[in-house]
Amino acid sequence: MRYILMILFFFLSVPAIADEREVLYGTWGTEKQCARAPVVPGSLVQSEPFAINSQWLKRGVIWCKLTWLPIEKRGDGIFTGANALCGEDTVRNYLLNMTLSGEELTIVWDFPNKYGPLKQCSAS
Repeated sequence: MRYILMILFFFLSVPAIADEREVLYGTWGTEKQCARAPVVPGSLVQSEPFAINSQWLKRGVIWCKLTWLPIEKRGDGIFTGANALCGEDTVRNYLLNMTLSGEELTIVWDFPNKYGPLKQCSAS
């Protein structure tokens, strides 16, 4: 009976944990990424923002399935991470760390690759 109560408690608490991550969901980028400006002037390759939801991270043509790690609340925001499985024919595993401080998101993608500070892109 004790195990049943523990399992029930876990499943009832999962939506509350997921709700804390909602502040990370959306499209994040620099001004250039949000505008999808050319990477180099005159280039056909566009800068791409990060699109994040409860299950996926997308940047341009790259899609990653996310398995979220616990959230740590900090004075000015939150810190969390995710294991990201990226690719199609060949899948690679990455560790992402995300820090939301105020309205700025920083993503560290398999240290030392750091992106940020990123702002939420407007919906238009």
